[in-house]
Amino acid sequence: MSQSLERSAHAALEALAEGFCMADADHRVTYWNAAAERLFGVPRRDALGREVWELLPADGASELHERLARADGAGAMLHLTLLSDRELFARHLAVHASPLESGGLALHFRDATAEQRLATQYEQLLESIRDGFIAVDREWRITYVNRAAEALLSVRRSRAAGVDVWPLLPKEPRAVVNAIRWTMREREPRHLEAIHPRGKLYRGRRFDVWTHPLPDGGVSILFEDVTDRLAKEVELARLAAEAEEASRAKSRFFAAVSHELRTPLNAIVGYTHLLATNTYGNVPAGAVRASERAGVCAEHLSRLVDDVLLLTTVEIDKLPVFAATVSLAPFLESVLPHLRQQAEAKRLELQVDVPHGLPPIDTDPERLRQIITALLSNAIKFTPRGAVSLRARMAGEGRWLEISVRDTGPGIDPDDRERIFGPFEQVGGEARTDSATRGTGLGLTIARQLARKLGGDITVGGTFGEGAEFVVRLPA
Repeated sequence: MSQSLERSAHAALEALAEGFCMADADHRVTYWNAAAERLFGVPRRDALGREVWELLPADGASELHERLARADGAGAMLHLTLLSDRELFARHLAVHASPLESGGLALHFRDATAEQRLATQYEQLLESIRDGFIAVDREWRITYVNRAAEALLSVRRSRAAGVDVWPLLPKEPRAVVNAIRWTMREREPRHLEAIHPRGKLYRGRRFDVWTHPLPDGGVSILFEDVTDRLAKEVELARLAAEAEEASRAKSRFFAAVSHELRTPLNAIVGYTHLLATNTYGNVPAGAVRASERAGVCAEHLSRLVDDVLLLTTVEIDKLPVFAATVSLAPFLESVLPHLRQQAEAKRLELQVDVPHGLPPIDTDPERLRQIITALLSNAIKFTPRGAVSLRARMAGEGRWLEISVRDTGPGIDPDDRERIFGPFEQVGGEARTDSATRGTGLGLTIARQLARKLGGDITVGGTFGEGAEFVVRLPA
């Protein structure tokens, strides 16, 4: 080798971030680069001339020597752990030794500390999980088995390394074997759900099986025991079905009671009206006033019964829906007369913005009338002064009709905006709970149920303290 080439090679070896060492036929160090000095903490002058085995940890030196002997000139790989008085942690080295034609050795040292730490963290994680984890190489030999898999497969980890994986895996169902082979061949992950492996080791339990390709060409297999989770899901489904049936039974009961109450209530309303209007002859003034008060109370109770009956009919899914083509502007105008009277009685302005160019929609006009009436009545009831507005527009590129009802009342606290749709809910401050505004608490519940029955929904917004806005959204 020319001197210039030798100098270039020497400079390159000195510039390496990884350690490099050469030894003669007697295994005495003839070259020790700067990176080797840093890794081992041994200056070059102290390393030259010493046997290379003296510079390595005793157990690692012996193991490397044996591997070189077995390799028959092919070189050997080994991982070493260095303990240094100057450092607070162990350093892990990957060592590759190659025989030279001269009979000597070339050794390459790579700092694998970060890799080893990461591997240790992964191993600790895999040991902590309750799921069985197995890693195999491309020859189907086991390279790793965690504690959970050891119990699952009835194999000792100390004897598992290098063992063929197939005898340990369930033969049935074939989906497990097929998934593992697929991942090995296609290098793509697979996920099998609620697999029921055959065999006494699995004790009738069910597993989700995950297979994933590994960077070294192998495959990882994870067995997640989902038996308890599936049992809980079945139990929750059973409880949900029972709760749903109980709710339907309650609704059927309320519907039956409401039907029974409606007839006598109608009679009470009718007879009190006859008494109050002197139909049966002159009635004392005190009796007239009493009849009028009784009639008002009976009408209030009758409306409550009607609301309960309507709500329970929707809940037990027996409310009929009859779709028809509805022209929005004239339809909404037909809903307003008695609502205008309510607004005028409270000196509120009722503003209407419904463009005549809105296209007609197919929906149930009676149910839509009930929704709009409920929302406007609610807004008028809870607005002490100012205005209530009704607006309609198309949204979602013409796929939806939006009808909004906005008021200038106290508004609704954001925390209460879902709760107000619950049956018999009364929320808000004094303005919503005094005798003038106290209602049944069913109007919004029924309105939302009806909107959903028509394929839409109702949402609420606005600014708390400034007013509320309810938006009905129906398919166009």
